[in-house]
Amino acid sequence: MFEIRELAAEETHALRRAVSADGRTDLPTMHYELDDAGDSWHLGAVDPAGRVVAISSFYRETCPVRPDVPGAVLLQFMAVEPSVQHQGLGSAVLTEALRRLRSSGVRLLWASARDNAVPFYERFGFAAVENSAFIPLETGRPHHLILLQIEP
Repeated sequence: MFEIRELAAEETHALRRAVSADGRTDLPTMHYELDDAGDSWHLGAVDPAGRVVAISSFYRETCPVRPDVPGAVLLQFMAVEPSVQHQGLGSAVLTEALRRLRSSGVRLLWASARDNAVPFYERFGFAAVENSAFIPLETGRPHHLILLQIEP
C-alpha cells in the first residue's frame, strides 16, 4: 500500500533527477528556486519501505497565458518511478493535489507537460493551450502548456 503525503523538497530531488532530468548528472542541483517559498508544497507517494516513488511540486506562479487569474498554481516535476508506473500512483497523487487545491480556493492549475504526458492530464480535465508547443533546451523533448480551470 502506498501513502500519499506531503514531502520536503529534498525528498523529490532523486526522482526529479531520474525521471524529469533523464538521469543527467551534469546538473549542479535539482533544487528549484521556488522550492522553499512559503506557499510552495510538494506531494508524493511513498511505498511501505519509505521510498518516495511518485512526486509533484506546486508553486504560486502567474500563468503566462492567463495573467488575469490571481493565485494561479504551477504544477512541476510530476514523476513516477519507472518500476511502478501504470499502477495508478500518478493519478492518486494528482487526485489528492486537486482535492487540496479545490479546498484552498485555487482557480487555475497550469503546467508545462511533455507531449506524451498530455493525454494523462486530459483525463483530469486539463486542456493544451493552442499553439503552445515548445521544446525546452534542457530536455529536447516536445512540451505543451496545459491549463485546468478548477471549480470549487
